[in-house]
Amino acid sequence: MARLSSADTVRVKGLDELRRELRKLDDKGLTAELKQANYDAATLVVEGAQGKASTRMEQAAASTLTASRAAARAAVNFGGSRAPFAMGAEFGAGQNVARTGAVRGSFLGYNQFKAHRGSGANAGYFLWPAVRDKTPQIVETYGDAMERIASKAFPN
Repeated sequence: MARLSSADTVRVKGLDELRRELRKLDDKGLTAELKQANYDAATLVVEGAQGKASTRMEQAAASTLTASRAAARAAVNFGGSRAPFAMGAEFGAGQNVARTGAVRGSFLGYNQFKAHRGSGANAGYFLWPAVRDKTPQIVETYGDAMERIASKAFPN
């Protein structure tokens, strides 16, 4: 059963065991069905996060979001060389932190990001809020996929 944990992560209990069993029965493409379910769940989050990005920096970071296609988990990737600031755009930073740079000397930094919200239920500005908002749809996506997989694995 899928549920939202205290870490704002959707966990599907028994997914690893299901993957092992599906590999044994995989003459019907069951692992591919599971990969598709994970991709569909990640795509829901990507679309939701891109819609929530409000500043130019957030929109630039959100434009790099991609859904991963894996059997082990639904995953979303973002940032990289196109948006090295993506984590700051998502999680914010401590404002007016004293820093020392080789060229500029001492200065107050990290002000280009919104304030850090912590790691609790209010964490994030566009990606984690999308995970929280899309959880009911993610659960439904997995439920539908499990029904399809079960009907193929056990046709009687």
